[in-house]
Amino acid sequence: MDKNHVEAWWISLILRFSIASLFVAAVVPKFTGGLDGVVVNFQNTFKDTWLPPALVTLYARFIPFIEVIIPIWLISGFKLRVAWVFTVVVLISLAFGMAVAKHYDVAADNFFYVMMACLGLYVSQFDRCQIGCGCKK
Repeated sequence: MDKNHVEAWWISLILRFSIASLFVAAVVPKFTGGLDGVVVNFQNTFKDTWLPPALVTLYARFIPFIEVIIPIWLISGFKLRVAWVFTVVVLISLAFGMAVAKHYDVAADNFFYVMMACLGLYVSQFDRCQIGCGCKK
């Protein structure tokens, strides 16, 4: 590992685990409370918005599984830049949804996470650690 980029490597590692833990904390209640409850919650949240109910239901059915994939992908380090781009897209979709539902405080938090993920994407160029491969030079 390049000695000039050790700090960036640590930042990348910290961001990987921070965002991964954020998604784990978000998804555990969804699975313990039941996936049908997630769908009902999403439908209630977006019932007075312009988003089509069928799209809301589809999103609500898939998002818990996406929220399981993201932490595994980030922690594994496999194709890390692609993992960060995927994470940014998911976070933007969550923030956009909360803005549409007029939950501006949650949307603001989500956009902060988008910025963190963008930083993770930037510093991922210095991160050479993958599960099963160790840290490459």
